[in-house]
Amino acid sequence: MTDKNGDDKRWYVSLWKHPLMLLLIGSVLSYVLIPWISDKAAHKRLLQEQRVNRACDVLKQGLVDDEQLNSIQTAFEIFSKQADSDPKSYKAAQEQLKSDFNKLYFDFDRHAWWWDHDLPVQARLLELPNGSDTSIQKLHDAYKSNLLASVQQVDVLRAQFFAKDYNPRDPRNSETLSKTRSKLNDLATARGGLTSQLADMFMPSGHTW
Repeated sequence: MTDKNGDDKRWYVSLWKHPLMLLLIGSVLSYVLIPWISDKAAHKRLLQEQRVNRACDVLKQGLVDDEQLNSIQTAFEIFSKQADSDPKSYKAAQEQLKSDFNKLYFDFDRHAWWWDHDLPVQARLLELPNGSDTSIQKLHDAYKSNLLASVQQVDVLRAQFFAKDYNPRDPRNSETLSKTRSKLNDLATARGGLTSQLADMFMPSGHTW
């Protein structure tokens, strides 16, 4: 219904156009939408922080593995120099090496196989893009294969320097150390590539969520 000026005279139309009603609607929308937008922004910011923290932690934990494996190799190198310089009393140094090795390997074993076991689950909890958990699982498996190959090099050192017929002047000692050092370094470089890829999965460079 309209008047002669063409204005709608229905009461509810007038009510909706009333300034107080518009103010009330605006207040209700603000009451509902602003907290929702704020919560969504806070959640997004928290996820971003947690993703960055996890990416940094992946790189940090990978370096711990590198340091522990390097310490094991270095322990055998130090022993070999000691035994070569004093072959008559190497037995005591060999027993000390065994004790040191057990501690070093225990620390490595306690850390290396566990720090990344839940990364695929964390990918889902941190709401990474679809398929990220599968990609992370593949990188995780490749990392573990690399560690197994590294342990094989450690076993080579043990076999050479813990042997009952170990000879401090055996030329194979230096050859073994050189080969295991080279292979462990190559494996460490490969692991660095894997941890970088894992970190990128959590915090891709230049990506904004």
